[in-house]
Amino acid sequence: MASRRVNRQLLGPVLAGFFIMGFCDIVAPITGRIAAEFPAGSRTAVSFLPTMVFLWFLVLSAPFAAWMNRLGRRRMALAGYALTFAGLLVPYLAGAGCSLGWYFAGFGLLGIGNTAIQVAVNPLLATIVPENRMTSYLTVGQIFRNTSLLLLAPIVTGLVALTGSWRLLLPLYAGLTVLGGLWLSLTPVPEPPRAPHAAGLGACFALLRNRTVLLSALGVACFIAADVAIGYLSVRLIDRPSSILTTTGFYACRIVGTIVGAWVLLRLRDVRYLAWNMAGVLLLSLVLLVTGNETVIYAAVGLMGFGMACVFATFYAAATRAVPEQANGVAGLMILAISAGAVSGPVCDAILRAAGNPHWGMLFVAALVGYMLWAARTLDKQGQR
Repeated sequence: MASRRVNRQLLGPVLAGFFIMGFCDIVAPITGRIAAEFPAGSRTAVSFLPTMVFLWFLVLSAPFAAWMNRLGRRRMALAGYALTFAGLLVPYLAGAGCSLGWYFAGFGLLGIGNTAIQVAVNPLLATIVPENRMTSYLTVGQIFRNTSLLLLAPIVTGLVALTGSWRLLLPLYAGLTVLGGLWLSLTPVPEPPRAPHAAGLGACFALLRNRTVLLSALGVACFIAADVAIGYLSVRLIDRPSSILTTTGFYACRIVGTIVGAWVLLRLRDVRYLAWNMAGVLLLSLVLLVTGNETVIYAAVGLMGFGMACVFATFYAAATRAVPEQANGVAGLMILAISAGAVSGPVCDAILRAAGNPHWGMLFVAALVGYMLWAARTLDKQGQR
């Protein structure tokens, strides 16, 4: 059990893991730049690059959770760092103008590494903070992750201005991954007693018989899919290279939303607050469906980031409250749900090809947000707190 006081020397390298966790989310925003390197006939295949990241959450989350019982949480996180480092360097070392296969290989490794990191870092944090402060520190972790995403657009914009290419982003993030790995490897983070066994896929799916868990798991799946779709579409809503700055506004406002949400949720039922936010995000997605005004687009995308700040935490908490004795199984199921992000690239690309207009892709986002609104209202009526 963690002590009442948090050892900040242990906290730093663990929170750095949340920052590195955000590196997998670079794929959706830079897919458009990668697509520009290939002929039009190959661009449909490029849209599957985000799939290569999120597919592994479905395939490997349960096996990684089982292996972690033998390896330990820190060693699992370090293995994830190593795979992330390799995944970032593969397409870079292949060189500019490399075949699309190198991007698929690299981002596949990136997804596998990120799965290991997500499986390990959240419970690793639990070993060094008191249980009654866990939610607060998970919120801090999400701020670190969102900061990682917030920096993406300024870094890419600066690299393009200085070098004419975005590709130095890959070794830069690989270097940061090495630093994070060294920091964690040199820090003696305590490990809890090893569990006798880990929940597998069967145990995770059995929890779906509980209606609250089912609603929450699908809510997380919709949240991740919507998050990736917004990243994929937002850079295409404005026809100029600087459109990647829409992601800056999105994640800056998400950080603000996380801080505000941490305060509001001490005073208001979480699922009710989620419902209010989803109603606002649904309206904003419909605004983006019809407007071409750049100012409105930047503002709407930013406000969507604010509204989606506390979605994962709320659905995760609702599911855990429903079956507190099976919290580990809930955690495994939520990690599986992250794999839903794999569908967003292909779906958005199909809509773009069919409609010829990226704004129509917001219909997909609206459908996902509509489910989250309905699920939040349903949980609120059930008396979830």
